[in-house]
Amino acid sequence: DINCAHCHQDNRHCDYRPMRFSFTESGDIQNGRANLGICVDTQDMQDFPPALSKIISPGNVNRSMLYYRLNTTNENFRMPLHGRTVIHTEGVNLLQQWINTLQPCQ
Repeated sequence: DINCAHCHQDNRHCDYRPMRFSFTESGDIQNGRANLGICVDTQDMQDFPPALSKIISPGNVNRSMLYYRLNTTNENFRMPLHGRTVIHTEGVNLLQQWINTLQPCQ
């Protein structure tokens, strides 16, 4: 949360992305999946591999932008943008497991 919510909240650097991670916004039945980036189309993502079609593509880390960005140290693509030079392997593995448990987009 500390790494993500620093940018992904209203009036911050990445407020244009529909990702909100506070419990009150991610637990909402109506909007919770979208607030987590699940099934949300990637838009205007220049220079990224075109296969990354969703922020989170349920069951498919190879099409999930979030997984890609957390799994690279390339400063043009990584998240968080600053203050990271290594991949948190344990965290990335946990994210992969979670993505693989998600129900497909409708």
